[in-house]
Amino acid sequence: MNIFERFARKENLLARIICLLVACCLWIYVMTDQNPIVERSVEVNLRQENMPSNMMVFNAPAKVIVKVRGTRTQVGEKSDSKIIASLNLKNVTEGQQNIPVKVDFPNGEVVSVTPNEVSIYVDTVSEKKVPVTTRVVGAVSSDMTVGNSIITPAEVTLRGATHRIDKVNKVVAPIDVTDHKGSFQAESELVAVSDDGYDIPNMKIIPERVMVQATMVSQMLSVDVPVQLATGGDLPAGIVVTKAEITPSTIRITAPPSVLKELKAVNTKPVDVSKLTGSTVVAAELDLPEKVIPEIRSVQIRLSVERQK
Repeated sequence: MNIFERFARKENLLARIICLLVACCLWIYVMTDQNPIVERSVEVNLRQENMPSNMMVFNAPAKVIVKVRGTRTQVGEKSDSKIIASLNLKNVTEGQQNIPVKVDFPNGEVVSVTPNEVSIYVDTVSEKKVPVTTRVVGAVSSDMTVGNSIITPAEVTLRGATHRIDKVNKVVAPIDVTDHKGSFQAESELVAVSDDGYDIPNMKIIPERVMVQATMVSQMLSVDVPVQLATGGDLPAGIVVTKAEITPSTIRITAPPSVLKELKAVNTKPVDVSKLTGSTVVAAELDLPEKVIPEIRSVQIRLSVERQK
């Protein structure tokens, strides 16, 4: 090989090296300018891992904020599903404790986690059997109510935190009575209720739903109301009624709620006073509205009168 061929080969090698350096510089420029390093904050679900089956966790947040760093492509919105935040609950004990939040992001760097540690309360899990009762919901006439109902099954198993399950002695099956008349059947999702009537969340009910067979019936209430005297005719000339005593002065009546709402007293049928000549005792029938059932149907009226000159 002569000296000219060697020189030509050296020139080709140098040219190749220069081209490679230029290409590297261009790639670095493009990557830096078109796909720069950025930071991004993402709200992600907080998983609970390795939780013992006989324990439950309370107060753990559902989500945390994770700030990640990487190229625009690496930390774009499509990478959100690759950010995994979790609590390792393998060694938890009963009571209050702090657990660090672990975050994995294979596409880039995790800058920060908010919060990076959570305070949780851990309780043991208990089970017990409780009866099922109905709870009426929906629009219904005040004169109608649910009569006897059959719940299948009538007893269910409750599973939850020990400190909460001790407060529950029943579960309720809400039944919507809107537009129902007579007998009907409905499926209901159960709700755990405390002794003071409040719903208790985070309770597993087995089974979760029951079948309720019920019948809408007329509702009747009983109350005591006063009796009022109604008179008819004109008193004879010179006769004045000084006192009217009704025995009994109040009676117990039974009627639909809509009737009782408007009924403040019960009147007697008109007592004819046109022939009064002196004090007297008369029996008076009660003037009862429709749908009213009285304890008694008549009262005694003692009328005291005076003759004036």
